[in-house]
Amino acid sequence: MKKAKRFLLLIICGILLIPVVNSCKIGDEDSDFTIYSRKYRLCQNWSFSYYKHVVQHNDTIVTNEYDGSSYITVIGNKVYISSATMRISFNTNGTYVWDEYIANDTSVYTYKEEGYWYFTGGGSDTETQYKELLALQKIKSTQTMQIAGVTTTNTYEGSGTLQTTIYRLIKLAIDEVKMESRVEKQYIQGDQTILDIVTTEINLTMGAN
Repeated sequence: MKKAKRFLLLIICGILLIPVVNSCKIGDEDSDFTIYSRKYRLCQNWSFSYYKHVVQHNDTIVTNEYDGSSYITVIGNKVYISSATMRISFNTNGTYVWDEYIANDTSVYTYKEEGYWYFTGGGSDTETQYKELLALQKIKSTQTMQIAGVTTTNTYEGSGTLQTTIYRLIKLAIDEVKMESRVEKQYIQGDQTILDIVTTEINLTMGAN
């Protein structure tokens, strides 16, 4: 009798866990089961392990790629290599901070961006699930460039409609994040058809460099 009750209890527990297991896997590479919420997994201090940002304007392509230590910029047939660190922190109050430090023999570049983050996705007009997308809404940023002892600083503060980038979360784990975004615009300028494509791939791992 005791064994039967125990077996019945296990069956009930298994049934109750089915919705939890199903809700865990949202991204393509998400785990089938985790005890941590998506917010808990995201809200940590992360280091970029990989970053690739490609801007295409018709036939002109500029690529910036980071492998965890080196930052490589390719413009046409010119290649520039620098040492770098890139970090991002997501906070439970819905804010984030993005930091970059890129240096070579002739220049030092720093960038700091602050803004709001939120999960989005789902709905009848999209093929995504709720919380499959991550929105980063920039409220301010500061970038500095130091060349030959001369420092130039540019600042940005958003107001009204804020600049927002939407990423698809391919993987959201307690120790790793993978996400990507793509924005494509085609428009007429004078007698020319202009094609602008911006793609970004980001891999994050736990901790700061």
